[in-house]
Amino acid sequence: MEIVVVRGEVDIATADAVRADLTGALERSDNVVLDLREVSFMDTQGLSVVIEAQQSCAAGETRFAITRAPDHVHRLFDMIGLTPRLTVVDDPAAAAS
Repeated sequence: MEIVVVRGEVDIATADAVRADLTGALERSDNVVLDLREVSFMDTQGLSVVIEAQQSCAAGETRFAITRAPDHVHRLFDMIGLTPRLTVVDDPAAAAS
């Protein structure tokens, strides 16, 4: 299992770095967790990174999960209807099984 930990803001300035980290993790493992517990802000660029990863994994054999982000960030997933398509865990270790 690969865990990609993200801290701080996920926006136009940082989305490409998060995307690159996720791409690397997806190349190395068939079970990837995006740890969003320490994300303080996410804009549409950050949402795009999560959506791209989820779609890529859904099309293949890779398991993809996210940790529950702080409420103000996680609400974005709810608002755009993404939450039902995501595997959301409280702790990355929960995605190991």
